[in-house]
Amino acid sequence: MVSMTGMDSTFEGSQYKQYSGSSYATYVDFDVYKKGVYFDSGQVKYITDFKWGQTYTTTYVHRGIFEELFIAPKALNETSGEVSIYVRTVPFITFIWGGLFLMLAGMIVLGVIDYSADGKVTTPMAKIKGTRKKASESRKGGKK
Repeated sequence: MVSMTGMDSTFEGSQYKQYSGSSYATYVDFDVYKKGVYFDSGQVKYITDFKWGQTYTTTYVHRGIFEELFIAPKALNETSGEVSIYVRTVPFITFIWGGLFLMLAGMIVLGVIDYSADGKVTTPMAKIKGTRKKASESRKGGKK
């Protein structure tokens, strides 16, 4: 559960046209509860950029071993003090990263094992590649 604890807005950047800043930022403070127990506090920012005519947000991300918590503001109404927040929990995301690194390590090990310590080819695929290379060298006059 996410509980909003505060909201504050301010102009940021240098003056732009009739505004005292080039963007208007709203800071949203919140507390995160897991199973009814306080877990963490955070802050996200909703920014309206007058100069470029766009809005964007900052996000809160808490990475754990078994899950990743992602919080971002979707929309806000400052007159009523309402904030629409997007909250997503992604389970086991760490295992995806671990699997990627394990796959890369396996590819590196296979590349190293492809050649033996004395430089001779050890796998059938590498032998085929080496045979093709020697054949093309002999057609061109090759090494003597």
